[in-house]
Amino acid sequence: MRKHSLLITGGTVIFPEQNKAEKLNIAISDGKIAAMGVCTPDAVCVIDADGLYISPGFIDSHIHDEEADGGEGIEKALLRQGVTTAIAGNCGCGPLAENILPFRQNPWLNLGYLTGHTKLREAAGVTDIYAAAGEKEIEQMKLLLDKELEGGSFGVSIGLEYLPNTSLQEIEALLEVVARFENRWVPIHIRKDGPKAVDAVDEVLDLAEKWPVRIQLSHLGSMAGFGQLGKVLEHIENAKSKGADVTFDCYPYSAFCTHLGSAVFDPGFEERWGKGLESLEIASGPYRGKRLSEEDLYNRLRKEDPETFIVAHVIKQDEVELCLSHPDCAVASDGALLEGHGHPRAAGTFPRAIRMLVDKGVSWPEAIRKCTSLPANMNWLGKGVIKEGADADLVIFDGDRLKDNATFADDLLPPDGIEWVIIGGIPAVRGKEILGGAKGRLLSRRLHSFCDYCYPMHDINCC
Repeated sequence: MRKHSLLITGGTVIFPEQNKAEKLNIAISDGKIAAMGVCTPDAVCVIDADGLYISPGFIDSHIHDEEADGGEGIEKALLRQGVTTAIAGNCGCGPLAENILPFRQNPWLNLGYLTGHTKLREAAGVTDIYAAAGEKEIEQMKLLLDKELEGGSFGVSIGLEYLPNTSLQEIEALLEVVARFENRWVPIHIRKDGPKAVDAVDEVLDLAEKWPVRIQLSHLGSMAGFGQLGKVLEHIENAKSKGADVTFDCYPYSAFCTHLGSAVFDPGFEERWGKGLESLEIASGPYRGKRLSEEDLYNRLRKEDPETFIVAHVIKQDEVELCLSHPDCAVASDGALLEGHGHPRAAGTFPRAIRMLVDKGVSWPEAIRKCTSLPANMNWLGKGVIKEGADADLVIFDGDRLKDNATFADDLLPPDGIEWVIIGGIPAVRGKEILGGAKGRLLSRRLHSFCDYCYPMHDINCC
């Protein structure tokens, strides 16, 4: 009998969709879970997981990995915290397939892409972020989106706060295209944060009730975490009771991060958040780490370096925890890097969220569900579970030691407690060390399945 490629022994296996954990051995062959039980079959490589948890690989349904010459930094940061699958191109930023996929043939983790509304607009000639598209441009966008979805895009992402005057006609034209395809997703960054977040969420919920598509409310904690979260959750539950297909996600930080030149920081933001320039921290470039407390620096960077990342320390922590604790809320990082820096969520989201939830009394299987089977089901991924025949994407971690270390000053510090990360049955991370080369694959929605890229095999001495 042929030996299994990998055997994991002695660990406590978490079954998130069943809300249980059990001490079992796991045998892996050909990138799949081949067997589970108390026996110890022969294997080429053995990992002793005694005293550790074994979880499905974490699934990050909201990352930013859009620049052709970038990607490696954010992918590695996510990988070290246990993410084995991610969906990029959110908030309207997803590039057209021809502009990104040639550069992502060998990702560090399993990676799928959304098509961005902003990029569709630009391709149709609408480059002014404050402009509403005309009928001719909307028709061009529809044709482009149809081509993208036919080619395997996971859906269309929309960033209304970045395009504040986008008409409902424009949005619904895109939803009309998406509705013709199965298993496609529409993550939406709502039009307004702060006091107007309830109305902005209601705008999206109205669309979800009208159109037969699945709509995701992106990073809900950072949009409504100013005192509106409770009411927003009530409205979501009400819309779902009427048949709306709505999902949502959150990251476990009381600060968000985006480009200074975006409409988010247009005059008036102080009134929305009840906080001023002193709450804004520069996260990229030569002024990184400096608070944006000087108005002349704000004005100069807005004009001369609008891509500068700004971390806004303005969200209520209790609102973030309320959002994360909701049973329908998935954990997602919104991770992004600019010139190698950004927000610590890129390196710490999942350990931080799990620790936050468990410390509040949430069970390990339920906390892990928010990072695995829940986002997998949101995306029709067929991942996020541990069972025979499933993809062998796994995280082995020490529950006692699990904690994030990344800070706003040192934003890429890897977490403690992640002992092994396994992608397609191949160890990809041991401790804080990435093993060998990239082991992920590019994912596609073509024919409602993954594309035909195989897991690359690497000769790694994992034991």
